[in-house]
Amino acid sequence: MKNLSLHIAFRYFISKKSTQAVSIIMYTSLIAIAIATCAMFVILSVFSGLEHFNIKFFSDVNPSLKISPASGKTLNNIEKLNKILSTNPKVKSFTKVIEEKVYVHYNNKDEIAYLKGVDENFLNVIKLDTCFQAGKFPSSASDNEAAFGNALAYRLGLPINDQETASLYMPKPGKGLLKNTDEAFETTQVHMTGVFALNDQYENYIFVPLQVSQKLLNLSNNSAFSIEIKAQDKDISLLQEQLKKDLGSDYIILNRQEQDASFLKMMKIEQLFIYLIFILVIIIASFNLAGAIIIIILDKKNQSRSLISMGYTIQKLKNMFFVTGLIIAVFGVLIGIILGTLLTWVQSHFHLVMANAYMPFPIHFEFYNYVVVLGTTIVISTLVSYLSSRRLNFN
Repeated sequence: MKNLSLHIAFRYFISKKSTQAVSIIMYTSLIAIAIATCAMFVILSVFSGLEHFNIKFFSDVNPSLKISPASGKTLNNIEKLNKILSTNPKVKSFTKVIEEKVYVHYNNKDEIAYLKGVDENFLNVIKLDTCFQAGKFPSSASDNEAAFGNALAYRLGLPINDQETASLYMPKPGKGLLKNTDEAFETTQVHMTGVFALNDQYENYIFVPLQVSQKLLNLSNNSAFSIEIKAQDKDISLLQEQLKKDLGSDYIILNRQEQDASFLKMMKIEQLFIYLIFILVIIIASFNLAGAIIIIILDKKNQSRSLISMGYTIQKLKNMFFVTGLIIAVFGVLIGIILGTLLTWVQSHFHLVMANAYMPFPIHFEFYNYVVVLGTTIVISTLVSYLSSRRLNFN
């Protein structure tokens, strides 16, 4: 008698004697749960893939650590920073950086871009030279070379040669009325040495030698807005804490993830909203399960009366139909998980769905996603099965 409820519930699930309508409703609810589970698992795996892709991207284009001033734009005590970083064995290399918006003009075309001035150590910190579609990174000794993001170069129509130059304009600081536009801007001419492609975030960037950005901003030769550091991978967190202690509160020191914290936070929020939407989808799919349980109760009413006459209690009958609902839900969830795993495996190996012409949608298997999907669907299905089985009434 101990496992009688489970035995009868399983018989109801596989029974071929049920009416066709009951079977259709029961298997429709199973399929609905399977599809919702599969979709939820696939979408969460895509978000995991996007997260891993972006973290990998940040590791390629973001420095291990970035030092910037806690107030103002320009770093103070550059000599002190150079000495501390040069003598630290955890620091592989570091580069001084100046980054600011700039106005670009070429051949009657105008654009707003991000100008990033870097010194001769930059390529030791960030391997940007591996991202070039054509040409090369500008020489650190040059005063008129620049590398352009692919989208910016395309919009300007700027060729790679030393004959055609683009004009860079930087607003001058200060107050008061201006007699002419020449007084409003610092300007310089640069020719494009190469075109690089990273992602949308960097398509409007221009990389120039540090002295070019210093000239445009009227800064001294020893000035910088930030210092980017390449550290030993295993020592990044230790180095960050050590530098915070050595440099004090006058500087902000960020690791790779912290440098793009707002973007990663936005992705987490998007993932949360998608998860909440799929909870709603699973709840809607579970309405089919509730309907199936109620129909099974009505279909098995005569058998239920026979069980009661044999001493079976109403509570045990309710538990039996509750278990029937759980069996339907569990089979639906397992089928959905298996199908979702198969679809994600196919996408990860054969790249059937493309994000653009060159890159497939990234996808990543995570144990956490299995736990979230199984936990969510089982909890909702259990609640729906319990509430539906309480509808049993012979009065």
